[in-house]
Amino acid sequence: MVKLTAPVTPAWVSANDRAYQNRQAGRVVTLVAPGVYQCPSSKADGTVYTQRILNVGQLQATCDCPHGQHGAAGHCWHSAAALAAEVCRVSRPRPSAEEAARKMARFARR
Repeated sequence: MVKLTAPVTPAWVSANDRAYQNRQAGRVVTLVAPGVYQCPSSKADGTVYTQRILNVGQLQATCDCPHGQHGAAGHCWHSAAALAAEVCRVSRPRPSAEEAARKMARFARR
């Protein structure tokens, strides 16, 4: 489980909303290496930007898009999408109650 220690500011909420809208439109991030993602531009001009996850818990990522390079107010949606994908990648799924009970049952027989 990933614990976020950075504040989730309105700028991050806005970037996440834009990431969700772009995902619905078919623009998704692609894992190219552990912690490195690529994401198409929302302008649909064929441009692909690269995001590097620095620290998921601190919501730290870099992006080579114009918004990410110029330190404009807020956060780019590419970084928000890459951070969400990284959380999914590094988080382990919880076992179902049945699976957990089955694994623990072996100790009851001893």
